[in-house]
Amino acid sequence: MSSSLLSSRRRRAGLLLSLALLAVWNGLAYLPSLHAPFEFDDYSNILNEPRIRDAGEGRASLPALLLPHLDARRSLAGFSFALNLRGFGRNPFSFHAVNLAIHILNSWIVFALILTLLQILKGPGFSTRGDLLPALAGALLWSLHPIQVQAVTYVVQRMTSLAALFYLAALLCWLRARLIPRRAGKIAGFALAGLCGLAGFFVKETLFSLPVAVFLMELAWFQNRRPAGEKRTWAIKALAVLAGYGVLVIILIPHLNPDLRGNVQKLSGVWVGRLLSQPRAVFHYLSLLGFPALSRLSLDPEWAFSTGLLQPSTTLPALLALAAALAFCLFRAWTAPAPALAFGFLFFVLVLLPESAVPFDPIFEHRLYLPSVALLATAGSAWAFSGPGRKTRLLLLGLSLGLLTFLTFERNSTWADRIRLLQDTVKKSPHKARVWNNLAVKYHLQNRLSSAMQAYQEAGRLDPQLSDPYMNLFVLYSGRGETEKARRAAEQFLALQPRDARALLIMGEMEARSGNRPQALADYQQAWEAEPDDPLSLEQLGQGFLDLERPDLALEVFENLRALEPERAEVSLFIGNANFQMGRWSEAAAAYARELQRDPQAPGAQNNLGMCRLKLNQPEEAAAAFARAAALEPAVGLYRGNLCEAEYDLGRLEAALAACRQAVAQDPSLGFGWKLLGTIYLRRGRSQEAGEALAQARKLLPEDPEVKAMLEQTQIKTSP
Repeated sequence: MSSSLLSSRRRRAGLLLSLALLAVWNGLAYLPSLHAPFEFDDYSNILNEPRIRDAGEGRASLPALLLPHLDARRSLAGFSFALNLRGFGRNPFSFHAVNLAIHILNSWIVFALILTLLQILKGPGFSTRGDLLPALAGALLWSLHPIQVQAVTYVVQRMTSLAALFYLAALLCWLRARLIPRRAGKIAGFALAGLCGLAGFFVKETLFSLPVAVFLMELAWFQNRRPAGEKRTWAIKALAVLAGYGVLVIILIPHLNPDLRGNVQKLSGVWVGRLLSQPRAVFHYLSLLGFPALSRLSLDPEWAFSTGLLQPSTTLPALLALAAALAFCLFRAWTAPAPALAFGFLFFVLVLLPESAVPFDPIFEHRLYLPSVALLATAGSAWAFSGPGRKTRLLLLGLSLGLLTFLTFERNSTWADRIRLLQDTVKKSPHKARVWNNLAVKYHLQNRLSSAMQAYQEAGRLDPQLSDPYMNLFVLYSGRGETEKARRAAEQFLALQPRDARALLIMGEMEARSGNRPQALADYQQAWEAEPDDPLSLEQLGQGFLDLERPDLALEVFENLRALEPERAEVSLFIGNANFQMGRWSEAAAAYARELQRDPQAPGAQNNLGMCRLKLNQPEEAAAAFARAAALEPAVGLYRGNLCEAEYDLGRLEAALAACRQAVAQDPSLGFGWKLLGTIYLRRGRSQEAGEALAQARKLLPEDPEVKAMLEQTQIKTSP
């Protein structure tokens, strides 16, 4: 066997072993994440987001999700979430498994990027086998760092890790294209880089900075080796192109981001403070990379914006230090032959600042996922290069990777327990109302009501302008039957959110349960006025009219609801109920039939159709409908009671008797069921049993003269 063939096999084996090590090591560090539940934005952005939910659950087309529009511009990310739903349902395990797979792919791309840059730096002296260890060390240091946990384990932050995959892949394709000698190969590589960048844009807008990153990469690794005149000419042309690109981005962003559209004036008031805060944020993030103690990592950290150059006092020093660091790194990128650290810092700031400056939340750990690549990869590689003190450096590197693995595993274990995660967040951000409210919600869901109440109250104390705790307290008090406390909580919420349809609807339901139907209707009307096109507001408004026996107005509202959402569940049922209350039996029956066409398994529609058939003197059809309703929900005594009545009208006393017995056994409070049972027993001459049934009916229907008369008749028959 030739030495070159043997060497090739060894290089290939080394590459495969490195990739396997990256996969296995990261898999072990992130093992607890596979059992983490969904959290927070996972519900609003994935499970309850209409387009993703409908496509994922088979009610809409999956390919249609790939068509972007202004309010769903992250179409590729949505498509990946819908694929998870379509393939594995709402099991969080599959979502976490895909997120982990993306993270491992990213570690492989980082590994390939380091090898490619080493090839560029060393030229003919590059050795794949000899440089595997530095590349592996850099990829491991980045991928095992606990700061990445939020981007990987928080399901919705797949947007961050998937965008990073396309970003890094685009950089890798660009670098590989620069190494291809043939023109056709170069063009193909550059085109593939462009396609990766375009795809990544439909995951997250972070890809806006990709052209600037390519410029920095060209400057640091290729152009600075040219003569000064050629380098200057290239820089002028590249900066002109980037300036035009920047103008285009500034024009497009407000139209592509619904968070900014229509909020430019609102944002302008906080923009100066936000920009002043960014230097402090940069150095805070750098400190997290250098010292990632678990006590410093938080899901929702406390952070105060700068309000002036000296408020807080660290603002101006951070601004000056950042400006000096950027100037120095740009100079190094312009002049040094291999400015790895300078490029790493410039890349860090470039990718970090746009995402940190635009959102309303000041700092989050997941924003470091992509920016940290160059710095951590450079640091990890530097520890593993050959040279003096290599054994000591490798020992320290091994200890560092072991520590990072432990920290990442522990952080993932915290994420796997939703209560532990929120308790950890409250401990680290005790003055932040939002985290107390989130913890209270988790307590509430676990029925730990006293703990939930205390946490809601603490959230309200910390931020009296935060409305969510009052709404949640309202729900808690309502569930415990504490009406007055619930009302006060709702009033506090409405004082902060006077046009909130959700609160008004819940207030209306509470008033309806307490018997104050006029006030319930008034609340429903306010909710509808606040959101005229909200289907739930229309539905509750129509029900309110029915409760006040205004079926004509209810019918008008329900018809509007059907025009708004023709396929909405139960809309035909509501129309049937309004017609039934108006005595329009045929129209009601037609509406119930429409509902049954939509959902043949709707027992309420079957039962109400049976009632219409009774009114239309069609007892045979009525009995069939009641029987279907009872078969669909055997535990509902009402359906059996109605079946009993239909069988009785048909003269089928044995069937009626069996249905009545089942009805009162399932629902002993069914007064008309006891009455019918007594009537049947009386007709069969079973006076004692009739008396017992009618005695129960008399307790439930004390004002019914027929029950009283039949009960007296049984007493006469059973008297000696």
